[in-house]
Amino acid sequence: MKRAFRILIGMALFAVAARAGATDITFATDWRAQAEHGGFYQALAKGYYAEAGLNVTIRPGGPQMDIPRLMAAGAIRIGMASNSFQPIVMRGAGVPVTVIMTSFQKDPQVLMVHGDDPAEGMADLAGRPIFVADSALNTFWPWLKARFGFEDRQIRKYTYSLVPWLANKGSVQEGYLSSEPFAAQQAGANPKVFLFSDAGYAGYAAMVMARDDWLAANEGTARAFVAATVRGWQDYIWGDPAPGNRLILKDNPEMTPELIAYGIHAMRDRDVLGAKTAVGHMDAGRWDRFYRDMRALDAVPAGVDMQDVFTNAYLPPAGDGALP
Repeated sequence: MKRAFRILIGMALFAVAARAGATDITFATDWRAQAEHGGFYQALAKGYYAEAGLNVTIRPGGPQMDIPRLMAAGAIRIGMASNSFQPIVMRGAGVPVTVIMTSFQKDPQVLMVHGDDPAEGMADLAGRPIFVADSALNTFWPWLKARFGFEDRQIRKYTYSLVPWLANKGSVQEGYLSSEPFAAQQAGANPKVFLFSDAGYAGYAAMVMARDDWLAANEGTARAFVAATVRGWQDYIWGDPAPGNRLILKDNPEMTPELIAYGIHAMRDRDVLGAKTAVGHMDAGRWDRFYRDMRALDAVPAGVDMQDVFTNAYLPPAGDGALP
């Protein structure tokens, strides 16, 4: 018994020592803990970061956390870029940041209508009232106008309540694949959901973005973080997500198991992460196309080189699967 006790104590001391020798990283997400952050939490819960010699703290975001502004000020060294606009705009403003992996091959932004609506795609929504958040007016709204002929007169202010949409069967609701559709179902609706990426939207989402000065001083650490995060996402989406889910629920008391399960199902069903063998990887042609399209709409600054915005250099090699 004493021998077993000594062995346990020794193992505990070894674990403490190993943790003490690990490299500390604080990774800032763009919102409160949720399924869309599952790969990071899975890597933490399953010890993938620890195996890579990292002591990772996930700092959840929220309405008061402006990741681009905090990164520009140097208060955050590595954090999440919600969409492709953010790193491009930051580079255009002279902020030295680079995207080093993406979680999502498909931006989960959606438009949804009621289940009995005859619309079969976004092209059928021209002329309809659309509930849109203010943050969309300078990002994807110009793209919707150019691609589908939407007009500003269709805009109705989205105040993050679905009540107006629920009351108006002919209206359209902007949302996030794993959020507004779930809330609509909880309210008794059966929404028909149109994913932006299925309509040709080229943006990535939930990317890992780091300051260039931090990358220059921590190249090995960045590679280790990215590799462990890729492993976390592969395990979360194609394996058992329970370990990551437990940490998500711990970090976000407002989260529910039902919403997490819905989010995971939505990401799997709509192939949001793309091929398992190429998780994290980005395509130069897509970045160029996104920039070209948005620059034509004056939605991003001029003179930004996409080779400065992103790199795959910190990622482990993709497997046999082609890039999504």
